[in-house]
Amino acid sequence: MLVHFFATWCEPCVSEMASLQRLATTTRGKPLAILAIDVAEVDLRVRAFFAKHPVDFTILLDRDRAVSKSWDVTALPTTFVLDANLAPKFFIEGDLDWSRPDVLAAIESLYPAADQPQEKTISSK
Repeated sequence: MLVHFFATWCEPCVSEMASLQRLATTTRGKPLAILAIDVAEVDLRVRAFFAKHPVDFTILLDRDRAVSKSWDVTALPTTFVLDANLAPKFFIEGDLDWSRPDVLAAIESLYPAADQPQEKTISSK
């Protein structure tokens, strides 16, 4: 799971949102959920932003900053990448190109082994 904190007024956040959408498209069908959390903005502003820049992952509103404070977010954008057990594995403060091959490899390394193709055994019975 990827948990991304952002605001629509934040220039790096705007370009990173497009990068996150590319990641969502690239990893479709894989066990990665993207959750973006808008920090301290009014609903109308956020809705207007996503009407112009649509994404197909979940956007939540942290109207009073309670969520961002509980995650100790002090700068935007900030992203946490969690493993299959929801333990934080990566912390990124600032923007990142989520389509970089090294970034994709790091994320894919967190997928559960059960989701990897396994050899099938055929019984002779």
